[in-house]
Amino acid sequence: MHPKHLADMISSRICHDLISPVGAISNGVELMQELNGPSPEMELISQSAENAQAKLMFFRVAFGASSVDAMVSHTAAASVAQKMFANGRISVEFSEPWGDRNRNLVKLLYLLLLCVESSLPRGGLIRCLPTDSGWEISVKNDRLDPPETLWKALLNGDAFGQLASQEIQFLLARDIAETINITLTAQFSPSTLSLRF
Repeated sequence: MHPKHLADMISSRICHDLISPVGAISNGVELMQELNGPSPEMELISQSAENAQAKLMFFRVAFGASSVDAMVSHTAAASVAQKMFANGRISVEFSEPWGDRNRNLVKLLYLLLLCVESSLPRGGLIRCLPTDSGWEISVKNDRLDPPETLWKALLNGDAFGQLASQEIQFLLARDIAETINITLTAQFSPSTLSLRF
């Protein structure tokens, strides 16, 4: 088995096995609140459990294994992405529904959202508009700070060099785009970032 496929399967297994117990914590907290009334402490635990569950669902698609024929609905893909970023400085907006899309396309979308996140150290709104073959992802923000070397490597095939763990999405996005024969185009300015595939 190829090491990359093995790593994908391990990621899928870890996320899959953790989603249920984290969900159980959230359900348990909800039950305690119904019995004893709300409290700031229980609200904090509940929100943390929901955040963890959202991240696990997002990471299972972004970093996990996916079959060639697997499909993901607009409702599921948009909901997972929006929950992933719901409680931080970044939010994601999907302007139009798109029906079902191949899971590998959604995987690429999620990885690119993580790439864009790294270009928004102070937060911002990421807009996603469906195209015939994927999405157009755009950001307008006066405080963009895209990591130039990583974006060049992703878009132009330049060498990545030594990557930190928080940068791995750039390499994985390039890999999955090449695997499914997707060409990424991008435009950058001091206050805008736009990707299309």
